[in-house]
Amino acid sequence: MSSGKKTFLRIYFIICAIFVLDCLLYYFKEISLRGYYSDVFLSWLWLLSSFVSIIVFWKKLLAKLFLAAILVTFALSIIAMMLPFYTLLLSSTSLGLYQNKNLNENYRAQIVGYGVMVQPWLEVIEKKGLFEKRIIKCTDSEIMNDNLDIKIRTAKDILFKKETDSTLTLTLYYGGPNKTITFHKKTGNITAIQNN
Repeated sequence: MSSGKKTFLRIYFIICAIFVLDCLLYYFKEISLRGYYSDVFLSWLWLLSSFVSIIVFWKKLLAKLFLAAILVTFALSIIAMMLPFYTLLLSSTSLGLYQNKNLNENYRAQIVGYGVMVQPWLEVIEKKGLFEKRIIKCTDSEIMNDNLDIKIRTAKDILFKKETDSTLTLTLYYGGPNKTITFHKKTGNITAIQNN
């Protein structure tokens, strides 16, 4: 094997390790790379580098098996009513992002929806240097009370109101009436909802 192929293989394994670590951290601890598009970029970088590695090492049996595994996984995601495929598509592109807003230097909020069978939800993410952690996830069913027409996905803006040691207050701006929601930072639970 040439030195160029060895270098490429090392870089590819580093990309794979970062991608797997990012997936595991998000799944188990809800920690990811900072910013919405960093994870999207990482997933596309992994996919493109995988195809490049298949092309570079095409004469090897392992490359052909790897291509078959990718194609079978893709086909299986489509067969199951395309639900896994849509989840993959919506989470690895900006199609699943309804709104993304920096609230301040410590927090970011986003409205996302990664499936065709679920309604979009609100997430508040705490920034921690290169990484960030989701601390709040809020769905429509948690904020609906007397007005069933006000849904998270139709919010025009997400406004930061105030923060205490234990709570974080945001306003979902609809143009009137708006919803001001206070969350407990540790548990992510809603402590108060006010229509204004």
